[in-house]
Amino acid sequence: MKKIFLCGFFIIVLTKTNAENLFDFTWNFGDIGVGLNYSGNDDDNIELNLSLFKFTLEHKEKHIGLEFVPVKYRHLFELQDEVESKYDADRFSFLNVNSYWDLIESKNILLGPFLSMNYLFEDSLNGISPKEYIFGLGLRFSFKLQSLINLDKYNNQLFSTEIGYRNINTKSKFYFSMSVDLISGLLGIGEAVRMKGAK
Repeated sequence: MKKIFLCGFFIIVLTKTNAENLFDFTWNFGDIGVGLNYSGNDDDNIELNLSLFKFTLEHKEKHIGLEFVPVKYRHLFELQDEVESKYDADRFSFLNVNSYWDLIESKNILLGPFLSMNYLFEDSLNGISPKEYIFGLGLRFSFKLQSLINLDKYNNQLFSTEIGYRNINTKSKFYFSMSVDLISGLLGIGEAVRMKGAK
């Protein structure tokens, strides 16, 4: 029995050590951004979104990463005259996963394709809606500045932009978005207000 426990212990230790050598775990408080969903079928909208906490696991050698966001808030501004009443403009999603491949080996720049999924949407009209989903794919660019926030493993994606295709509940759309790190954005707004007050 002791040998079984010892073998199990060494397997766990070796697996953990191997994972730490292969993968890099980072996190941040989330981001805030604006996007455009366009199809040309009179159902376009502008989207304000807020992500709370982002956890990233990236392979150190292949630079393939997986991101998970536990809570994402979206507010939609419809661009057509007749607004659909099927869904509320305010939505939360609780299963938000994004996979990416960083083609540039740089500490400050991320550039490459991505594949994303948003699921388990909730709004005030329908509650949890298992039939609602968003699948996306395209190209992402991020500028990272690690020294701005001095926290262990903090992934400060100061500015990010995505462009590509989205399938929103079977509807195909062209998608473009821009976002900033949540804390960096708040710090920037605070600094701008402080400088304006100093004048």
